[in-house]
Amino acid sequence: MVRRSSFAIAAALTSVALTTTAAVSVTGNNGASAGAPGTAAAAERSTQPGGVAVGSAVVTDPEVRSASEKADAVLTDAAYVTSEGDLNTKNRKRVRAAAEDLRTMLDKARDAAGTTVAEARPATAASRTVERISLSERAAAGAEKTADAPGSTPEAAATEPTNLAGAATGATAISEQDTTDLPILDTPLAESVDVTADAKEADAKEADAKSDPKDADATSGARTAAATAAPSAAAIEKVTTSLQRLITKADGDAVVSVKAGPTPAEIAAAKEAAEERREARAARAAEREAEKARQAAAARAAEAKEMAKAAKSYGNGQIPSNVLCDLSWAQSEQLRCDAAASLEDLNGAFRAAFGRNLDLTDGYRSYGEQVSVAATKGALAAVPGTSNHGLGQAVDLSGGIESFGTAEHTWMVDNAGKHGWKLPGWAQAGGSKPEAWHWEYGTSY
Repeated sequence: MVRRSSFAIAAALTSVALTTTAAVSVTGNNGASAGAPGTAAAAERSTQPGGVAVGSAVVTDPEVRSASEKADAVLTDAAYVTSEGDLNTKNRKRVRAAAEDLRTMLDKARDAAGTTVAEARPATAASRTVERISLSERAAAGAEKTADAPGSTPEAAATEPTNLAGAATGATAISEQDTTDLPILDTPLAESVDVTADAKEADAKEADAKSDPKDADATSGARTAAATAAPSAAAIEKVTTSLQRLITKADGDAVVSVKAGPTPAEIAAAKEAAEERREARAARAAEREAEKARQAAAARAAEAKEMAKAAKSYGNGQIPSNVLCDLSWAQSEQLRCDAAASLEDLNGAFRAAFGRNLDLTDGYRSYGEQVSVAATKGALAAVPGTSNHGLGQAVDLSGGIESFGTAEHTWMVDNAGKHGWKLPGWAQAGGSKPEAWHWEYGTSY
């Protein structure tokens, strides 16, 4: 059997106790690293009292969050009214200023939600803040407890330190346990180990700092100032309501220009003026057309005059067809050009009165045609080579005009002279040879 000295055993047991204590302090409950994800310590540091997430500016207070959401909606209305609304300059400035005040208040509320861990939760006791006891004193206390326990031995007490109970059960962290009762054997090694002067001085300063009322007041004052700077839900709602009322009033005071509609008298006058303008335009258009017609007639008359002058150089019944002019509605007949132009005008007037063209039965007659007519009509026909038909200046008409007393004949008597045509005296009802159908242009006797 191998015998070990008491000094070697005491040194070994003390080393085991110190190593175990340090390991538990580092790993925490259940052997997990302190602060590791998923551990109680990590969970403790991940949240703070009051419902504010660490490192986040999101307001989790239900009342403040609800008030902030309402305020955001009203700020949206304010932005629209000031940019699109028909506000005067004064109301626009007032709404913008009130909106800026509310926005600043919301910024304060969200900044207050970003309080750090040290400001958001009270300090918890840590193993370093526990009043330290010298190693020799703790060893003596442990020896006394070991001696009082019946059947216990120093070796058994040292191998099962009491501060591992929490770690075994997972109930509390090592930082929450009292470390003053750690069993340290009363051995020559324990007696020789003592706290150094520097360690005692550090412990004294730490204890003074903990008990210093100024530090406590400073920490409390910081938390109070942070709480005072954060606006409440009621304050946010009050400023929001004020801005909303201002928007409603400013938008209601906006000037909207509405032009009154015309009165019945004005409508009637406008219609009358429009009708007058329409008639004036129609009259001007008609005048333009008439002017064009006059110009065209003048041009035709000038041309017809030249053509008539050429026709006069030929004998009766000897005028070539290319010197004569056709009629638009009776193309089988020709006349001297000046007579043809005048008869065109007379036909237009007759058509306007009766709705139809003149019924023309005979126009220019060549010498041979005059001979044929004379042979047929005898004394009623002119001697060949003397008829005005042979000069292209006479026409025979029908369609009512061939009879005296008809509406057509009476109209011709009243209107033919306006266009240069006439019923010669010898052809009238009381003439030497009455012919109601025979009309001549530009002849003289």
